[in-house]
Amino acid sequence: MATGKEIPELYFDGQTMDVLWDNHDQVVDWFEKYFGWKVLRQENWKVDPRCSEGKMTQMDFGTWLVTYLTGTRLPHHYAERGTVDPDLRLCFRTRELDRLRRAFVTDGIRVSAVYSGPKTRYFDVWATAEGIRLTLQEDRSLPSSELAPSWVRLGVSRLNESVQWYGQHLGMKCVEHQPSQGFAVMELQLNHSEEKSLWVLEQKSSDAYVGKVDGQVQPVCWVRERQDFFKYHQYLKQRGIETSGIGGFLTQGLVSFHFYDPDGNRFNISSM
Repeated sequence: MATGKEIPELYFDGQTMDVLWDNHDQVVDWFEKYFGWKVLRQENWKVDPRCSEGKMTQMDFGTWLVTYLTGTRLPHHYAERGTVDPDLRLCFRTRELDRLRRAFVTDGIRVSAVYSGPKTRYFDVWATAEGIRLTLQEDRSLPSSELAPSWVRLGVSRLNESVQWYGQHLGMKCVEHQPSQGFAVMELQLNHSEEKSLWVLEQKSSDAYVGKVDGQVQPVCWVRERQDFFKYHQYLKQRGIETSGIGGFLTQGLVSFHFYDPDGNRFNISSM
């Protein structure tokens, strides 16, 4: 951790998708068919020593499908199903928004109506048999019909306060603030890249749900120095931010925890 800094440098490291054991292979097949993704790596690996079995599949854009069997609730590795949809929306850009939506409808896949959001049009798709909600975003400037990574959208109840909160506790920098349009754009360094990741904070309606949501799609921020990871965990807890216990391999290996912003949006933090 840099001298004089209370939080470490965070790097956006992609996302995990929590997948049930019996559905893992079908989920891989769905993303290959509908998103055109490829399998980059597969491991029979347990995310936590308390698991009896585990497997992970890496696909495009830093996406890891994570599956595990355990006889106890783990401190970090879990997701809730069948409750409210998270206000966190992982977005992917496409030049063919309407065509893709029609294709999903034809195949009986649940989609939302096309709607306007920050800067462009979107629709949500509940991917795979597990109903993992993802968001497609129109970008006519793309050179091909392949999907491209985009930003993460987060619903917040107090936009201006959230801009400050994310800067204070995650080190994000605000690069665009449009309070009259109800959104702000924050940035965070990408891991293994000189580019930045973008996070859009959106003012949500007054009647929207506010509370913790542990969705299946979980963005991961990476801490490069292992000792800084543990210090950051303590920093968050000492400031009264709801923070999970640490999961993974405490002595040596991958470790992770998560915490929630004031609206209940979940952030995963990992290190090695």
